[in-house]
Amino acid sequence: MRYLLSVLVALAAPPLFAADLPKFKTQEIDTGLKIGYAVITADIDGDKKLDIVVVDQHKIVWYRNPGQTDAPWKKHVILDGKTRPDNVCIAPIDIDGDGLPELVVGAAWKPFDTATAAQLVWLKRGKNVTDEWTMHELPCDEPTVHRVRVFDIDGDGKPEIVHVPLMGRGSSAKGNWTDGKPVRIVALKIPAKDPEKKENWKTEVLSEELNVAHNFWPEHPQAAGREHPTPNIYVTSYDGVHVLSEEKGKWTTNKIGVGNQANPKSNRGASEIKVGRVGGRLGTIATIEPWHGNQVVVYTAPEKAGEKLWERHVIDEQLRWGHAVWFADLDGDKVDELIIGVRDDPNPKAGDTFKERRGVRVYKCTDGKGARWERTILDDGGVAVEDLTAADLDGDGKVDIIAVGRQTGNARIYWNQGK
Repeated sequence: MRYLLSVLVALAAPPLFAADLPKFKTQEIDTGLKIGYAVITADIDGDKKLDIVVVDQHKIVWYRNPGQTDAPWKKHVILDGKTRPDNVCIAPIDIDGDGLPELVVGAAWKPFDTATAAQLVWLKRGKNVTDEWTMHELPCDEPTVHRVRVFDIDGDGKPEIVHVPLMGRGSSAKGNWTDGKPVRIVALKIPAKDPEKKENWKTEVLSEELNVAHNFWPEHPQAAGREHPTPNIYVTSYDGVHVLSEEKGKWTTNKIGVGNQANPKSNRGASEIKVGRVGGRLGTIATIEPWHGNQVVVYTAPEKAGEKLWERHVIDEQLRWGHAVWFADLDGDKVDELIIGVRDDPNPKAGDTFKERRGVRVYKCTDGKGARWERTILDDGGVAVEDLTAADLDGDGKVDIIAVGRQTGNARIYWNQGK
C-alpha cells in the first residue's frame, strides 16, 4: 500500500477567530477518499492514542496516530469491498471483552430503496491490527440503515448497538417518503457467547413512530444531572425533534422540537443533531433544519417544568446543506462550542445571496443561555463536509477537530493551538 503523506495546507482565506476562541492549524491527511461518509476516533492499536477511522464508499480505513503534530498519519485498510455498497456509518464497541474496539458498520446504503433490507455487520481484528479484519453479519431487517451508535440503553453497564434507518419500509417519493411504515429504531444486545453467530443477537424495537429519521444522539443521565439509569435518545426526522426515553421497561417517543415545517410537501423537520453543555441543567440541542437544510438551529430547554416543547433559535442561515454537528469545549472554559460542517457551496441560481462556502464553522455562545452565538469560519471551501468529530488527538488537553469531505474526497485535522 502506498501511504499518503500528511500535508499542511493553508486556507484560501485566513479565518477570523473570535477573541476568546483558540486558533487552529490545518493538516490534510488524505486526499483520495471516494466518499467520506463518516469519521470517528478510537484507539485501534491499543497504544493509548486515539486513531482516526473513516467510512469510505467501499472501504473502512484507519489512520494511525503518530503521536505528534504534523507527522504523517499512516493509512491502513480494515475492510475493502466485502460489504454491499455503500458503507455509510460506523461505531466502535468491545464485543469480545479484550479491551480493544471491534467496529460496527452499516452498509448497503441505497437511500431510496425502501423495500430491500440493508446490511449491518461487525468487524474483528486479527493477530496483526494492520491486516484486513474479518466481517460478521448482524440481524438487519430494515432498509436504508443510515446511523449507528453504541451505548448502554438499559443501565446494566454493558453497551448495546442502536441503529436508525433513514426511511421506513415501503415509503415512496410520491408520498414524500412518509407513506410507508414509520422508521424502526432498533437495539441489538451483545450475546453472552458466540457473537460470530448472527442468530445469537437479540433485537429490541425502541420506536416505530417517526418518518425520515436522519440522525440521533444519546444523552446519559449523569450528563443532565438525572438519576435515571437509562439514557435519553434524541432523534431528528421530518416530524421534528423527539426524545426516546424508557420508563418501567417501555420506551416512549415524545416531541420536544417542531423543526422547520415551512414546506410540508418537501424537505422538512430536522436532520443532524447533537446535545451540548451550554445553558441550563438540560443543556442545549443543535440541529440542521430543515432536513438537509440551510439553517443552524439551537434548542433551549423550557424554563417552566412540564412544558414539552423546547425554544427554537435559528443562529445561522448562510449555508447550503449543513451535514454535520458537534459540541466540544474548544477553549477549556467548561462550556461547549458548537461545530458545524457545511457540505455544499452557495448556489446563486437557487437564490443564495451569501458568499460563505462549504467547510467548517465554530459558534460560541455569548449569552450563557444558548440563544445567542458568535460565528467563526474555520475552513471556507477546503472540505465538503459529510461528517466531522472532535477529540484530543495529541494529549495536550485541547480538543481538535476532524472532518471528512464528500465532493472534495479529503480528510483534515484542525489542530487546536490554544488562544
